[in-house]
Amino acid sequence: MITTKGKDTVVKYAPFRGTTEEEAKEHYAKRPKNKDLLLCINCGYTAYHAWGCYYLSHVNIMYEAATRGVWSIGEEYLLKELAIEEEIWGEQSWLGPEYAITRFLEANSKIPVVKYVKHWTDSESHFFFMKRIPGESLYNLIYDGLTRADLLVLAEEAADYLVELRSFTSDKLEAPGGDPVRDKKFNPQHPPHFWTSDVDKWWAGVEPHIKDKSKKGILKEKYGLCVKPEGPFVLSHGDLNAQNIIVKDNHISGIIDWERGGYLPVWWEWRQLTRVQMSGWGNAVIEALGRRNALPSEEEMTLWKSFYNLFYDAYEDKTGVHRNPKWKTNDREFYWTQPSYPHYRAEEKSWYCEDIAKRNREGIQKIEAEKKAIEDRIKTAEDRAKVAEEKLAENETIVAEFNKLSVEERENLKRRK
Repeated sequence: MITTKGKDTVVKYAPFRGTTEEEAKEHYAKRPKNKDLLLCINCGYTAYHAWGCYYLSHVNIMYEAATRGVWSIGEEYLLKELAIEEEIWGEQSWLGPEYAITRFLEANSKIPVVKYVKHWTDSESHFFFMKRIPGESLYNLIYDGLTRADLLVLAEEAADYLVELRSFTSDKLEAPGGDPVRDKKFNPQHPPHFWTSDVDKWWAGVEPHIKDKSKKGILKEKYGLCVKPEGPFVLSHGDLNAQNIIVKDNHISGIIDWERGGYLPVWWEWRQLTRVQMSGWGNAVIEALGRRNALPSEEEMTLWKSFYNLFYDAYEDKTGVHRNPKWKTNDREFYWTQPSYPHYRAEEKSWYCEDIAKRNREGIQKIEAEKKAIEDRIKTAEDRAKVAEEKLAENETIVAEFNKLSVEERENLKRRK
């Protein structure tokens, strides 16, 4: 049995491989009912649905990562599911900044973002129903051969949107609306820690993971210089990779996935862009920001690099992943071990299994007969070779004895013949 989200159990089924009628009857008696045979864990599609149904769904999963997934609802809408943190890690639920940032930008900027229709939460997940942004991801376009010239045009547009984004500031590290922003870079992964400009609070979270405690003073000093308590902090995206840029007619039609965004240090967006190097996309955006005087100062870049190198030389995240055992997840082995639906359908009737047993049995008998024929041919060849070897040996013995005879004995032997 496989435990899965939304399902108590999933029935494991193996196609019939036996050769006798008794085995066929036993297999058929244990064969799961079609309503119990799950063919897709995520959508709940069973053999019962596939049995006599002509329905072709236009609701399809189009993206999944970690504990979230996005479903395509026809041509115009998407449904995103984000699992509640406490269900996964046994910790406090946290919605994340994406919803708040997107709603804020929709109302206060020209930055193209998704338009939410509805958001709700149940006992296990957050759900976001939204309109689909028309276009294709920049990631796909690059793989399809996007020209360098077109990429640079898009980088200029992205820089314009980032300039507008950075015009929104706060004196606190937070998302629009005041929710905290998770920090996965300078804090342990679990339990969740959040961005803070309180140096003592930050140190309390990382101290157990610092290998050399003698560096406490210099680490706290440099963190305070990089994340200044007074701010200001600028609204940032934090993950502007090619997959999060939607393009239509050679122009940006949408910027998605704001899960790592919020009001963050002025150098944060630049730092994240240095890590995005698909076809030079990150550098192209950085250069475009430079032409707009929208990059952090040299001093801020230097402070960040100095702190980063010192911190990661001393830091070791010992938390690991402590998944809540109660959380139900997709077992990948389900798709690796589950046979295809046609196997199940081929055993619809009891006598189908008996017929399979007969065909398996006849197949085995045929293979065994062919094997015996091959073995017989090999044995015959071996026997012939043995006879030939014996005859050769006999001839060699005769020749050897003949060679021992004198000339007179050989002549007498010839006359005798």
